Amino acid sequence: MELYRACYRSKIKWDNMRLPLPDEIDRTLLRIRRINRKAGVTGALLLVDQHVIQVLEGQTGQVLDTVYCVMNDPRMNDIEGIIHEPVDFRLFPNSLMFFRDLTDGIAASNHPVLRPLLDHPGDVTRDEAYLAFSHFATELQAGRLTNDMLMI
Repeated sequence: MELYRACYRSKIKWDNMRLPLPDEIDRTLLRIRRINRKAGVTGALLLVDQHVIQVLEGQTGQVLDTVYCVMNDPRMNDIEGIIHEPVDFRLFPNSLMFFRDLTDGIAASNHPVLRPLLDHPGDVTRDEAYLAFSHFATELQAGRLTNDMLMI
């Protein structure tokens, strides 16, 4: 089975939001996770300033189908691909959709690899995206190891 990774950023179209942002996020994540479970897609979604940056991983067809759905989401605008490539492993193998809100700036001030996402979210490079997502993937891996050791 060939694995594929796609990462994009998109500007949020606030006038197309139907609910307050926290409710919109909760509703969207519930839907995304349900769809990803069926499709075998994993990944992460970061909220930064006026943008979202998302990485998707799985079989090529399922990942590209998910990207196509995003492209048709009226809440998203100016969608731009950052990463599109076959890969050997998943960064988020056990996460139907990891989410982190970086709008408060606290995580970015504590972890310099996240700073570019806030400094220039409309121009995030491939390397900056990989550094940011790898930061969270490592954080999740450490948590999984701790849970395994504690047999949780």
